[in-house]
Amino acid sequence: MNTETPIRLPKVLIVTSNPQHQETFEETLTPYFHLSIYRDVDQAMEECIREPAQVIIIDQNGRRDHNSARFIDHSDRLKENGPGLVALAGRGIVFDISKSELNVPSVFMNWPITSKSLLDAISQIIGKKSEFIWSEMPEEIGRPLTLTVEEYQGISDAIANGDPIDCNAAAESCLPLVDAVGSGGHHELLKAVQSHHNYTYVHSMRVATLLTLFGHGLGMKGDDLIVLSTGGLIHDVGKLVTPEQILNKPGKLTEEEWPVMRDHVTRSSELLGESTDVTKGALIIAGQHHEKIDGSGYPKGLKGSELNELARMSVIVDIFGALTDARSYKPPFPQEKAFGILESMTTQIDQNLLKVFRAIFEPGSDMSVPAE
Repeated sequence: MNTETPIRLPKVLIVTSNPQHQETFEETLTPYFHLSIYRDVDQAMEECIREPAQVIIIDQNGRRDHNSARFIDHSDRLKENGPGLVALAGRGIVFDISKSELNVPSVFMNWPITSKSLLDAISQIIGKKSEFIWSEMPEEIGRPLTLTVEEYQGISDAIANGDPIDCNAAAESCLPLVDAVGSGGHHELLKAVQSHHNYTYVHSMRVATLLTLFGHGLGMKGDDLIVLSTGGLIHDVGKLVTPEQILNKPGKLTEEEWPVMRDHVTRSSELLGESTDVTKGALIIAGQHHEKIDGSGYPKGLKGSELNELARMSVIVDIFGALTDARSYKPPFPQEKAFGILESMTTQIDQNLLKVFRAIFEPGSDMSVPAE
């Protein structure tokens, strides 16, 4: 009997009367979102009342379009329960509405648009809705999430601009995370962060939290926990330059795509190596979290004594995090199933460290993590 949570794609409403634009929306978004397409915003928003949607795309028809003005009325009525807006208009056309009139996250774009820019806009909207919810949470949970997502966006911007990553700033953003884990807030962090749509950030934040939790289980304190949390947060920065169609592909990668995906480890090491304040520990976590003690990992095929405790911890946590992460194309694995997979990797991961990590999740443990 399959007891895993069924997959639920984020819901996106589309209002357009342009057949070519509709085709673009469907081709770009169908793999990642559940789409409902309408000609009229009133119909779309009535659907939103029955089944809430995260985003609505309004493809403005010409210089004047009643759909834009009507959306404001509906948005005011639904308030925070309404969808965020991606507004599209033709080249050089001024939008009928402005951000100042809206009480929901919004992005305004003019045709022509790229698939990446459209996906980025939707991801930004869903992310902002999550971040608003975080701002309403108790400070000990909301603050670590808010600071780390802001820092992750800063890292992304720095990479895009060709600037070095500020690893000291990353470490500063992780201080409230370490405090939250120390005071037992790790379960709330692990759960709340999954509402964000930037999966690379979500996975990185969960790895940062789990590594910090692992450190507690091993008796680590102070700066060692900061190294673990910071290393987890920045361990996958190379994915910020991985092509979107490979990084978020909803399904198995081809033989041609796998080397591109695996290259994220090398790119992470290169990007962090350009920083003047990266710690040795963070470099190890970023560069060795896909290595295996039998030499079957990548990118260098390190084995045995070539992998220190920090590397071995990061391998366990990265695999566990990936298995228990929710993705648009797969539900999260239950913890027991994830541990079963890890325990079957007898020659690849450090089984003694795995026992320590698993013990953290056992009922009665001081740092116990409830089953999700």
